[in-house]
Amino acid sequence: MKRQKDQPDPAARLRDQIPEAGFPRGVGVASATTFVLLLMIAAFTAVYLSTAGPLSLLRADSGGQIPDEVTAGRQRATAALAQSLATSATSAAGDLRVATDSGVFDNGGDDAVLARLGKTYPDWRGIAVFDPAAKRVVATHGEPVAVENLRGVDVTNLTVRPIARPGDSPLVLTALPLTGDRAGRLLVVSTPLRGLSAELDKGPVRQIRLVTPDGVPLFSSGNEVPATDRVAQDLLARASTAAAAGESGVLSGAATDSGERLAPVVSYAPITSDGTAGSLGLAVVTFSRFPVEPAPARWPGLLPAAALLVLAVAGFVLLRSAVVKPILRLRADALAVAAGSLDEPVRQSRIREVNRLTRAVERYRSKLARRRPRDKVKPVVSAQVIVAVVTLALLGWSVAVAATLGRQHATVSPAVLGEYGGRVTHSAETLRRSLAQGLGDLRSVARLGSAERPDRLNGMLERLAEDENRFRSVYVTDEEGNVVHQAGRESLRDPGKLPDGSGIHQHNTSGRVPVVYAFARLPDSGKVVVGEYDIPRMASVLGSAGGRVRVVDEGKRTIADTQGYLAFSELTDSVLVKNVTTAQSGEDARESTDSSLVVASRLADDGSVADLNWVVVADQPVSSLGVADNTVRSGARVAALLTAVVALMLFAWHLLVVVRPLRRVAESAVPIAKGVGMGVGMGAVVYPQRQDEIGTIASCVEICRQALTDGKTRLGEVRRPAGAATDETKLLQRIEDEPVRGHPRPVRRREPQPLKPRPQPRRHQGNRRPEPAERGRK
Repeated sequence: MKRQKDQPDPAARLRDQIPEAGFPRGVGVASATTFVLLLMIAAFTAVYLSTAGPLSLLRADSGGQIPDEVTAGRQRATAALAQSLATSATSAAGDLRVATDSGVFDNGGDDAVLARLGKTYPDWRGIAVFDPAAKRVVATHGEPVAVENLRGVDVTNLTVRPIARPGDSPLVLTALPLTGDRAGRLLVVSTPLRGLSAELDKGPVRQIRLVTPDGVPLFSSGNEVPATDRVAQDLLARASTAAAAGESGVLSGAATDSGERLAPVVSYAPITSDGTAGSLGLAVVTFSRFPVEPAPARWPGLLPAAALLVLAVAGFVLLRSAVVKPILRLRADALAVAAGSLDEPVRQSRIREVNRLTRAVERYRSKLARRRPRDKVKPVVSAQVIVAVVTLALLGWSVAVAATLGRQHATVSPAVLGEYGGRVTHSAETLRRSLAQGLGDLRSVARLGSAERPDRLNGMLERLAEDENRFRSVYVTDEEGNVVHQAGRESLRDPGKLPDGSGIHQHNTSGRVPVVYAFARLPDSGKVVVGEYDIPRMASVLGSAGGRVRVVDEGKRTIADTQGYLAFSELTDSVLVKNVTTAQSGEDARESTDSSLVVASRLADDGSVADLNWVVVADQPVSSLGVADNTVRSGARVAALLTAVVALMLFAWHLLVVVRPLRRVAESAVPIAKGVGMGVGMGAVVYPQRQDEIGTIASCVEICRQALTDGKTRLGEVRRPAGAATDETKLLQRIEDEPVRGHPRPVRRREPQPLKPRPQPRRHQGNRRPEPAERGRK
């Protein structure tokens, strides 16, 4: 800051004496800040609201690309396939535990026991009793079991190990240590790994690979990838390495130029399972080809960005010229008057809030200079109205963008619909297999329950309810349907006689909870083994498809739902009802609407599950898909919201920092200009409440007030009394110090005491003149 002696201008010296803080104070800060924010939003609108991405100007992609939703869907489908393979690989583990609890090993030789197990579990390819100490097979049934894969393996708990078979799907060896007389031996079962063919038959998958922990393919099914296809081979090698390390993801490559433009997509996920000793040590890698879609670079955000830029510039210029500039001009004239320069008249303004102050300061100048004030200028508009107009213009832009680009419908390609339909079909197949396996488990328990030790039935039920989480309750009923043995939670089925044979039934069509159960009769007995399915578990199996997936019965009543629902609530959406009806007739039901993708599929066409006549219907909102139009719509909503926030901030900032402070200063300045309170003492003191241009104007008004009271000598100075403005003024009396030895003692001045009222003289009758003594006293 320059020194006062270097500044001959009195107004400049006075301006240096009055402090003004920097950002965020100042009457021009609000308009400048909002202008910069609006420029940033305009740039975001122009660059981000595009169908080809912000970097499409820097790279040429004329050949098109695979939609992001397709690649993301393949990753979810591969993860679901890995989970399905893990369930298939460990399916024999629960059966082995149930078999050991049945007491089938208590009596009979090894051959008879294995034969009985082979009839009970027809899915077991081979069964063997293996002695690892002697390294020999004690007994065998069915296909030969490759027990050499267990040599050197410390099997202390249930162990699952996959093995390869040339030209066929892999087998899974499940080994369980035996107890009692057969302690030290292993019961080894070989089962096929299921779930691979269904994935290849339905969907766009061309090849499935199972990879070992060292990255070597253990098994491959489907079409072979040509060795000359370098892009596909590189993707498969990278995916195998990542999958062997326990990672999951998806890779895509460039499309080939020959024939139909198809691009390779490779997804991978590890196969993991809990509750078994040893690791499966496998990962699944799927190879698919999808047609690329042209991605023309469209920039729908350019026009809204240009409009916002025009509004930002126009609003900035309007605020600076109509609000900020008049205040700065008033500040300069007020400083000149307060500094003593009374020759030039104060420039008037057409803004109402500023006009009140300019007229007051001009009146101060005329009174101090003893001249006639300048003619009045009638105000035209209020500063608050100008700020409101700019705010409403920005809010109108936000509403327009949100109502147009923010609500446009996305275009979904056939590849996206086909990929989603494949995932829904795979989820339906997984649910069908889970229901069928539950019925198979009950049939196995029924066969084992008729053994020589029927007292082991309770242990089998407990093991089945504990290991197989597809059941919420497992129990045995008598001929009349009354529960005699139960495991798990309390049954929900009403007591009653069960149908003949075995199967899967839906018990009710109304009520609080759907009751779906499988049952199987015990041989040579009137008792029935019943297992009630866990409905939330059924819904969780369908969650891998994405979106909202529901299971409805033949009356279109909801049985299971991946989202919150009411049991047996009927479908009301006409699109869903139409697709469910189409699926019930056995046809393919897939449809794309403006708002969602709808896919419906029958749960089963034959077998025990087909008796339910259920349909799986899925509804995927288009807004949740990763397509380009959704990106534009989301970006438009973000831009509209940000602009609305900036507009409201602009209005509030100007109202609190500019308009209201101006009005407060005018309320104090106008009475001073009219002479109100000037005849009694000092009048009302004007205190600056802000350290900005308006605070400087308030300080100048106070200086002028003092000059109008005490004379022109008060101009050109800023005098601030010590303390706060609300402190009480006190007069402190002077106290003399004690005298020093050898010096005269100072006299302490007594504080002035208030005078006592003098007695009034006695009044005499008549008009007697006072005595001379009395006249002297007066």
